[in-house]
Amino acid sequence: MVKVSSKYDPKFAEFLKSVGGKWDPDVKAWDVPEERLEEIRAKAKELNVSDLKTEGGEAEPTKGKPSVGEIRMRLSKDGRFVLVSVTLLAFAEDVKALMEGKRRSAKFRVLPPPNRNE
Repeated sequence: MVKVSSKYDPKFAEFLKSVGGKWDPDVKAWDVPEERLEEIRAKAKELNVSDLKTEGGEAEPTKGKPSVGEIRMRLSKDGRFVLVSVTLLAFAEDVKALMEGKRRSAKFRVLPPPNRNE
């Protein structure tokens, strides 16, 4: 699933429901199937939804450069907590073994935020 958010637009909200989207009030975003992401972007463009944000899906294509991760933070609704979203890098075999219970730990590396000036 992918998180999708934008300013409220009733037509866009109805569309997101029609493609299997579920509203997540905790993060104020829609959970939508990743395979529908391109269709959602096209519909947003059609409806002039200019502030569309996606998180968790395939990265937007870049100009010949590999994608890099981001560390994002925001305050919770009540202001008591900081919610942190981090992109991590690990070997697939290590994570698979961890998930299967064959390992008790795995090394992860936090990827740096992208350099927006390049």
